[in-house]
Amino acid sequence: MRWRRRQVVPSVSWVLTRRFDPYDAVACARAHDVLVAGKSLGRPWHHPPSVAESVLEWRHDDPGERTEMWEAVTHGLVVGIGTIWLTLDDNVEKAWVEVVVDPAHRRRGAARALTERLVSRAREAGRTEVLTEVVVPPGCQEGDGHPYLHCAEALGFATTSTDVERHLRLPVDPPLLNVLEAQARPHWEQGYRLATYHEGVPEHLQEGLCAVMNRLGVDAPTGEVSYEPESLTPRRYLDNVQLLVDQGRSLLTTVAAAVATGDVVAYTDLALPAAPNPVAWQWGTLVDAAHRGHRLGMAVKVANLRVRNRDHPGRELVVTSNDETNRWMVDVNDALGFEMVELVPTMRRMLP
Repeated sequence: MRWRRRQVVPSVSWVLTRRFDPYDAVACARAHDVLVAGKSLGRPWHHPPSVAESVLEWRHDDPGERTEMWEAVTHGLVVGIGTIWLTLDDNVEKAWVEVVVDPAHRRRGAARALTERLVSRAREAGRTEVLTEVVVPPGCQEGDGHPYLHCAEALGFATTSTDVERHLRLPVDPPLLNVLEAQARPHWEQGYRLATYHEGVPEHLQEGLCAVMNRLGVDAPTGEVSYEPESLTPRRYLDNVQLLVDQGRSLLTTVAAAVATGDVVAYTDLALPAAPNPVAWQWGTLVDAAHRGHRLGMAVKVANLRVRNRDHPGRELVVTSNDETNRWMVDVNDALGFEMVELVPTMRRMLP
């Protein structure tokens, strides 16, 4: 009798995890290919950063955060990339992780191998909470069988809150911005000044802006996860702005300052990646709790979009996300014309 060799699908034992070297050009190209393939599957609107932009970010040394990247390798082929972020000055019980596997090599143990490697690194760093995000179509909920949720749940993660990603088609009609500005202005114009800046705010506003930005994790709804204020300083802020400049990106920041004190009390950021990427990323927006009720959130967003229309034509959409329970910010985005695209659950694994 002639024996036939049985084809074996590689299991987790076949997967090697090893540190990724961001100064290896070949490794960077491989990692970028995996990340683009994994994050673009089923998401035609996804516009990834270029290799050059990614490499600069991977090599950036942030004194307030340590980043490690790991490769999953099977049969000599890189099939997945895992990243762990460890803050050093605040929220030091937490680790944030991301695992991306090439769609052509899924269901063969790479996600499990990378996740367990990152969890091990979190445990070695003394962390007790490991947080990650997954991206799923609207309507998906915990336990509904979507592959991403099922994979995370099988690896010990449970949903703690859910963000909704929304897109705004550009350009925004100037008449709509005029109406929204006119509705908001009577509520803030007597007590606040608005100003928009390119590539960072001037020195006299940096400390105040950092103070407001540090409240973002505390004041925004985060479900079962609790945060302490972050530790962004003007020096780190300037380092981050310089990274954006080096990447060929543009940053638009509108701030509201109280007339009585000059303190920054609200801000919003739009980041525009290098051409030909057609998107604008809506980053943080926050109004200090003591100054809410004056329509400042709408005011700073409208001002930023006006400058975007004027100085950065040719973009196709703004991408943003907010916790589904943040009714106030959701109302602002709805009025501007943002539309739901997908859900982004935050999931947590507790470490003993």
